[in-house]
Amino acid sequence: VFAVTMFRPHAAPAMPASARTLHGAALLLRVFTTLLPPLVLIFLVLGTIFLGVATPTEGGAMGAAGAVLLARARGGGGRLQLTQAMDSTTKLTTFVVFILIGSTIFTLVFRGLDGDVWGEHLFGQLPGGVLGFLIAVNLLVFVLAFFLDFFEIAFIVVPLVGPIATKLGIDPIWFGVMLAV
Repeated sequence: VFAVTMFRPHAAPAMPASARTLHGAALLLRVFTTLLPPLVLIFLVLGTIFLGVATPTEGGAMGAAGAVLLARARGGGGRLQLTQAMDSTTKLTTFVVFILIGSTIFTLVFRGLDGDVWGEHLFGQLPGGVLGFLIAVNLLVFVLAFFLDFFEIAFIVVPLVGPIATKLGIDPIWFGVMLAV
């Protein structure tokens, strides 16, 4: 923002005239009431997780409840908005479940047609042994990430390369963390 405003000052105009009239305590109160709610919401999610008070799922629930309370406090969060939010959440959850079902069917068919044996031979013949396998899998995930989210990659690729990694003697937890990173 600073660099843009140095070369194109009109891209970020000064404060509006109504905000320029505030001075001292009034300006401090406006800044406080504007910044505090989002900071509280961030603390509800990340702070409770980092302090060990809540798990990530519980932290997400705290954030959702805090967002609803903030919306209510600002005059929003009515029945229509809550219905729309729940509808969107239901659709997204349904998409995720269908991706899970599709990837499970894909994995079962792939294994039923001895695709895991083919993959084992393919990755077993790579030069470099375990290191060659890890480099190839990382490159595969890197390229797939151009087109897919990690969620889809995790449900489609991991069941294919996970057993091969285990047979090569790679710790599954370490392998999962490496793929996630």
